[in-house]
Amino acid sequence: MDFTEIKNFIVEQVEILLIIGFIILLIITAYKRAWIAMIAVIIGFAFIGIFVTNPEILLTLSEWLNDKLNIGES
Repeated sequence: MDFTEIKNFIVEQVEILLIIGFIILLIITAYKRAWIAMIAVIIGFAFIGIFVTNPEILLTLSEWLNDKLNIGES
C-alpha cells in the first residue's frame, strides 16, 4: 500500500463526510426556513468540495489571482 492509495482512501472518506454534513445542514436550514443560511451552506460546501476533490485547483486559483493583482512582480 503506497501513499497514493492512502490519500485516495482519505479523500473518499472526507467526501462521504461532506455529503452527510451537507444533507444534515440542508435539512436543518430547510426545517427552520432559514433560506439565506441554506444558500450559504450550499455555496460553502460547494467550495469545500471543490478543494477536497481537486486540490490542484487551489494552485490554479492562486496563480490566476496573482496575475490579476500583479503580486510578486517588480
